[in-house]
Amino acid sequence: MEQTALTCMTRDGVGISCELYRGADRRAVVIICPGFFQSKQTPTFQRLARALAEHWDVLAMDFRGHGRSGGLYTFSSQEGADLEAILRWAAGRYERLGILAFSMGAAIAINTISRQPERVRSLIAVSGPSTFEEIEFQFWTPEAMRTGLAGCEPGAGCRPGNPLMKKERPVETVRRLQQVPKLFLHGTRDVIVQFPHSQRLYAAAPEPKKLELIEGGSHAEALFRDDSAGFLRLVEPWFMTTLQGNSVASSQPL
Repeated sequence: MEQTALTCMTRDGVGISCELYRGADRRAVVIICPGFFQSKQTPTFQRLARALAEHWDVLAMDFRGHGRSGGLYTFSSQEGADLEAILRWAAGRYERLGILAFSMGAAIAINTISRQPERVRSLIAVSGPSTFEEIEFQFWTPEAMRTGLAGCEPGAGCRPGNPLMKKERPVETVRRLQQVPKLFLHGTRDVIVQFPHSQRLYAAAPEPKKLELIEGGSHAEALFRDDSAGFLRLVEPWFMTTLQGNSVASSQPL
């Protein structure tokens, strides 16, 4: 499989590292947006990118303060500029853009594409917080400790900046995603961002939309790491439908 390392510059001068995986459909691209402390370099995200590249080109990115990208991480305050840089690069090369975003990456994606929703054909938000201030992160629980340790793969890590900067609220910005098909995925045993966050995002979002609660599922990329086949059974058909421009029916919460 052909892979190419790229760097896209943000409007505020930060170099954003990404990896392009060439897939079967060169007209469509899926942009992978990892969450806090995660990187496109981890074994989990590399496996995910290669799996999706069986169908489409895949562009896996690192937000600022992560992996090989520059800058410091601001917990969704300034990271919209990072995704904007990737979207600018992709929009000039692909007919159809999809986004697969995890945890804080999902919050950033919702906030970012709400400003120009016509640029994106499809969005999957995995374990996305409805607001930054309400993230539970029960780090003292055994489940959270297991989740955290499993996420400490090679390539993971973060260079944090100021966490107190003003942030947009995805539960408000998601209302502007008219005509963008939105799939919200969340594990029912997520102790870092609990599943009612996705329920609130789903309730606030306009059609077309769908919510899938994964019984016993953990947080974000752990849903793929723990059950790769089950995760892909949800993600691949969604992109196969929405990246071809077909309509998506609403689904009530499980």
